[in-house]
Amino acid sequence: MIYRIILAILLLPFFEGPDKTIVFRSPLDIPLVLSANFGEPRTGHFHSGVDFKTEGVTGKTVHAVAEGHIYRLVVGPTGFGKAVYIKHNNGLSTVYGHLSRFNREIEEYVRDQQYARESFSVNLFPGTGKFIIKEGDIIGYSGNSGSSMGPHLHFEVRRSDSEKPLDPVQFFNIEDNIRPVIRSVAVYPLGSNSRVNGKNRKLILSTSGHKGRYSINNNSPVKIHGPAGFGINTYDFLDNSWNKCGVRIINLKIDKKLVYSHNIDEFSFTETRYINSHIDYEEKIKNSSYIQKTFIEPNNKLSIYNHVINNGIVDFNDGELHEIEISVSDFNDNYSTAIFTIRSDTLKIYDIDEHSGILMPFGQKNQINKHDIKLSFPANCFYDSVCFDYKKAPADSDKLYSDLHFIHNKYTPVHRSFNIAIKPNVEIPDKLADKLCLVYIDKDNRENLSFYGGIWNNGYIEGGVSNLGVYAIGIDTIAPSIEPLTIREGATLTKNSILQVKINDDFSGIEGYKAYIDGEWALFEWDMKNSLLSWNPDRRHTKQGVRHNLELIVKDNRDNESVLNLD
Repeated sequence: MIYRIILAILLLPFFEGPDKTIVFRSPLDIPLVLSANFGEPRTGHFHSGVDFKTEGVTGKTVHAVAEGHIYRLVVGPTGFGKAVYIKHNNGLSTVYGHLSRFNREIEEYVRDQQYARESFSVNLFPGTGKFIIKEGDIIGYSGNSGSSMGPHLHFEVRRSDSEKPLDPVQFFNIEDNIRPVIRSVAVYPLGSNSRVNGKNRKLILSTSGHKGRYSINNNSPVKIHGPAGFGINTYDFLDNSWNKCGVRIINLKIDKKLVYSHNIDEFSFTETRYINSHIDYEEKIKNSSYIQKTFIEPNNKLSIYNHVINNGIVDFNDGELHEIEISVSDFNDNYSTAIFTIRSDTLKIYDIDEHSGILMPFGQKNQINKHDIKLSFPANCFYDSVCFDYKKAPADSDKLYSDLHFIHNKYTPVHRSFNIAIKPNVEIPDKLADKLCLVYIDKDNRENLSFYGGIWNNGYIEGGVSNLGVYAIGIDTIAPSIEPLTIREGATLTKNSILQVKINDDFSGIEGYKAYIDGEWALFEWDMKNSLLSWNPDRRHTKQGVRHNLELIVKDNRDNESVLNLD
C-alpha cells in the first residue's frame, strides 16, 4: 500500500455558488485590468476583492455596478480609506474602496456627520431609503486613500445575508489566457521520525518549465520516510498586466489519486486569519515568500478545502517510487502542473531530536507564570500542539526597563491574541508608569523596537499581543512633532487653499488629533501613510474675511501631547 490512513477523510460542506446569470456593468469607464485578484495570500488575511488599475492616477469616475441602496459609508486613515457599500436587489452587495472622494450628495452627508461627531473617521449606516442607487450612477472617484500603496479601485462582491466575499471576476468579462507560474515546491517531514533526504527539516525545490508543465531542477528522486506533506509557491499573470496575482485552485495527486484540493472562490472574514496556517509562515517571515501548503493542521478551520484525504498527509514507507503531481489553475481555467518523483524509504530508526520545551496542546488554555513574566494562551491559540520554548537574557540597553523575554520564536504563528505581563527590573517612578509599554524586538536587530501597547497593572506592563518573539518593557516620553507645510503665521486663505501639516511620532505612534478654527472643531483629513493632515476651508463652517486662529492638538499612544497655535 502506498500510504496509510493517518487521519479521517475530511469532506467540507459544498457552498452553492452565486446565480451565474448575474452580470455587472463595469465600475470604471476604462478597460478593467487587475493589479491584484481575489484570495491572494496577504499578511494575516486573504485578499477579499480585486484591485482594478486606474492608469496610475486618481480621480477616475466610479459607477455603481447595479441598482440598490447604499447601506454603509466609511472614512478613515487606514484600511479602505473612503469606501462605499451598496446592497443590490439580487442578494449581493458591492464595496468600492480607496476612493479620493464621494459624489457631491454623499460627500455633503458624510461631511455633516463628521462635524456632528467631531471626527474625521466615521462608520455610517445611512438607512435603506437615504441613497437609492441606479445602475451606472456615479458614486465617487478613484483614489489612493487609506492603506492603499498606489492609485487603484478596490472592488468587492459579498453575499448580502452573510457578508461573505465572493470572487468578483465571475461577474465581468476579464481577459486571462496566461497559465500560472510555479516557482518551487516544498516537502515537509511531519513526524519526529520522518525524514526528507535523510533530514528532519523541510526541503524547498526550485522548478523550471514552460507551457504549464514544470519539473524540479534536481533530477534525482527525493527520498521520504514517514508522514510528509507538500507545498507550492505559485502565482499568476493576467492579460495586459505585469502584476503577480494569486491562483484559485490547487490540487495534489499521489500516483494519479487526488489527495488534496482547495478552491478559493469564497471565504468568510471570520476565518481569514487561518491563512497563517494555510501558508508556510516561517518562509513568509524569513523570505517574504508565500508557499501554500497542501496539508492541513489540526486547528486550521478554513472552508476552502473541498476534497482532502488524511488532511493531505501521506505516510511513505514502502520503498517504492511515487509520482507527485501538484496542479494549479486560475479563474479562467488556465492551469499548470509540477510533476516529480519521490522514493519512499523503508522503515529506518532515526535519532529523534529531543525538545526541552513545554508541551502546549493547541485545544486547551496554556499558561506560564514566573516572577517577572506571565503568559496566558487561550484554547485554540495555536494551529497545532507546540513544544514551547522560553528563555530570558539581559537587555543591555538603556532604552529597555526589563530583561529580554524570548517567547518561543517569531516563525510560529498564533491564531488568537495571548496575554503577556512583564515586570520591570528597575524601580519605576509613579509619574512614568503610564509611559511604559510592551516592545517587540527584532531578534536579528535588537535596535529595532516596535511599540506593542500595554497598561500598568499591579507592577507589571500587561497587554494582548498576536505574535511570538522577543518582548521587553520600553518607554515613550517624547511628544509628537508638528510641522506646518502650506500654512504659516499671518497667511491669507482663499477658497482654493489647502492647509497641510506633517505630524510624526518617534515610537508609540499617533493616537489622535483635534483641530480647532476660532475655537470650533475643524475637519482635518488624515493621510496616515504620508503623515499628513489636510484642511480645505469650508464656507459653511468658517467665517470669511476675518482673522482666524488655528489650534492643533496631536497626541501619541502614551498621552504625550503637542500643540500648534497659529493666527
